[in-house]
Amino acid sequence: MSERLNDHIHLLQQVHERLSKAQSQAGGIISDEILHQLTQVIDQLTQHTDSGYTQGQDWITHIFNHLPQLSPAIDRDLLWFFGGDCLHFLTDEEIDLFQQIDEIEAQHEQEQKPFDRQSAKDLLLKSSPGFDA
Repeated sequence: MSERLNDHIHLLQQVHERLSKAQSQAGGIISDEILHQLTQVIDQLTQHTDSGYTQGQDWITHIFNHLPQLSPAIDRDLLWFFGGDCLHFLTDEEIDLFQQIDEIEAQHEQEQKPFDRQSAKDLLLKSSPGFDA
């Protein structure tokens, strides 16, 4: 499994934990089906199933369109990762940031250097005063 995919699966697992905790504290707001669908996305991505990407994109767009109160639980990185319709929920500044991160990652891969996505993101955010991500 690629490091990038592994990082995003980890982010999805954190979203699952946050939503599960919220479900237990405020029953009824988050359905079991929402959590089940997220578990399926995680499983499909872990098994390298292409449908995991489309199902993940569908899951996120459903949350943002129909359950916007849950959207703060979803890391913005996941919107970029799944792409497609998820990109509509990112600001232009966020899209620029993620493009820069991808360019840095590609350069590191070309030079066969290790790459830490979170460190690159933190560094770019520090160099962009006033940017909220």
